[in-house]
Order: sequence, then structure tokens, then C-alpha cells
Amino acid sequence: MALDQPQPALLFMPDISGFTQFINETEILHSQQIIQELLETLIECNQIGLKVGEIEGDAIFFYKLGDKPDMTTLLRQVEVMFTTFHQHLRLYDQQRICPCKACESAVKLALKVVSHYGEVTGIAVKDHKKLFGKDVIVIHRLLKNNLNKKEYVVVTDPLANGSTEKTLPEWYAPQSAIETYDVGEVQFYFSDLSNLHGSIPPISSPKYNTAANTYVAFTEEKLIDAPIFSTFGAIFDLPQRSRWMDRVKAIEMVSNDHVPRVGTKHRCIVGEKNNPVIVTESVKITPNEIEMVEMDERGTGGCRYRLQRISDDQTKLSVDLLVKNNFLVKLMFNSFMKLKYMKSIAQSLQNLQRYLHPAVVPA
Repeated sequence: MALDQPQPALLFMPDISGFTQFINETEILHSQQIIQELLETLIECNQIGLKVGEIEGDAIFFYKLGDKPDMTTLLRQVEVMFTTFHQHLRLYDQQRICPCKACESAVKLALKVVSHYGEVTGIAVKDHKKLFGKDVIVIHRLLKNNLNKKEYVVVTDPLANGSTEKTLPEWYAPQSAIETYDVGEVQFYFSDLSNLHGSIPPISSPKYNTAANTYVAFTEEKLIDAPIFSTFGAIFDLPQRSRWMDRVKAIEMVSNDHVPRVGTKHRCIVGEKNNPVIVTESVKITPNEIEMVEMDERGTGGCRYRLQRISDDQTKLSVDLLVKNNFLVKLMFNSFMKLKYMKSIAQSLQNLQRYLHPAVVPA
């Protein structure tokens, strides 16, 4: 960022509405991971050459030096970000496997966009470079406007001024407003974005059903001294599985999902080779019973985890070992692998109990 002299720039900030309440009232780990995914999604659908100036918690401060864009281009970028943002949330809501409050309420998050055109310079503090100037302050002040709306776009007068375009999108119905800040009066136009919900394409989740072509080779069961959702949380917390799953040295994430969901892929590192890629195929959750199926990517085998609430502090965990329903596969498994897997899963359940209730070490 070489900005020794003031230069004209588009300043553009998508901001996640409901962020503060979402962070304060939900589980911190998954709320952070969901927000991270959403911010990455907004960055990926940048179509007009915007550069990231700052990531500001719930917002991204984009900028683009040079001439201001025409209104059609600007509003098309707003529309793409809005629809992609909500597509991501709807797909996540369909595929989520975690019952925590953060994952359950993520679909209620909203998006607003503030845009401005002005002059900026650069400032360097040690190795950190930032945009600087009155117009940088203006766009940040506009995020704290008095509009009583959750989803809208704001376009300041310098951006909208002089526009003679007649083909602006139908959803754009601007209303004029003026607000006074410490930088003076700012005139802008705002338009509700909620009508764009009707333009979001239907969400189609991939279907996984290789488990339908398997049989249950054996079942291991154990009473776990932990609540059902705590037990389930430990099972689907993939990065931590090597701490309790027998013979697994590490988990390598194949998918880019920050929070596991249906379709998430991971690789169990057991040895130097033949480390399978595992797909989370399905999850069913009720207050008293949970079922999750994982299969290797080739469909040759997998596990069905079944959890049943016994009491507030005790869960019955059953693990069905699934094997492809094929004569040769059955023969090979029963002859050479079954006993080893039975011992390994039994040990894993013992390890899981200790993982959920680590021994207290005297001081």
C-alpha cells in the first residue's frame, strides 16, 4: 500500500448484523468459527477488485483506489455479497450437526453494506499499514447510523451524485437521509436489502448414502458418565479425536469447514499409508437420541454412532461397525480384521470416558 499522497478511493464495508448478540449469547468457539467462515465467504465473492484494508471483528473494510464505480456495478457487488452470504448460512443450517446455540441461531444473522467515495492516504505503524483520512472516519461513523433496519445498503452522496443510469436493479429503492457526526453532516441514500431474500437460489445439499449398502459387522456399547450433548460434542470434534480414538495418530482435515457438518471430510492418520478419507454422511438429533454415520470415501466401511440419554449425566453410546455388503469384503473382514477392530473400538470407548473425565492430579 503506497499512499504517500491523498488518492481517490471507493470505501466499501459489509457488516454482519446481530454479531454482538451472537457472540455474547452463544458458545464462543463455534460463534467465532462461523463468523470466520462468513467473512471468508464475503472476501471470496469480491468481483470488482476490492482490496482488504482491515478485518474488523464483524466487518470487512474494503477499498479500491481510482475512479468511482458506476452505480450498477456497485449495486451488483452488494447483491452478490448479500445472496452469497445468505446462501452460505442456509446451506450451513441444512448441513449442521452441532446442536449448540451458536450453530442453531447462525441462520438468523444478517448483512448490511456501507459504501462511500473520498480521499485516503496511508499510515504505517511499525510493520502495520492502514488507510488514513477523514473519509475513512466517515464510513466508520456511517456503520453507527440511526436507521432502524438490520439489512440495508448505504450509498453516500459522492458515490450516487451524478448517476444517470436507468437500469439500476429493481430491489434498489433509495431513500435520502442526513446524519450529523463529529466529522460534520453526511448525506446518503439507503435501500432495504430484505427483498433480495426472494432472489436467493434454492439450496441443494449433497446426499450421502453409501451406508445403505453396508451391514453391521459388530456393535460395541458403553455407558458414558457425561451428558448426551457433551458426549456427542467430543465425538464430532474432529481435531481432538486422536486424543481418544485408538490407533489414530492425528486427524487431517480435508474439507475447509471450520465447524464440522454433513459432508465434512477428514483423514485418519493411522500409519504411513492407507489412511482413509472419512465423510460425515448423516446426523439425526433429538433431545434424547442422536445418530451420526461416517463412511470412508470409497464406501467400504464406516461407523454409526448412536447415543441415548440415560440421565442428565449419563449416556449410552453404541458404535456399529459398518462393512460393505459384499461377499469378498465380508470374507476378508471376518477372517483378518474383525477382532482387531473390535478391540480398537472397545479401547476407544474406554479412552473417550477418560477424555471426558480426566483424572484429577493432586496438587
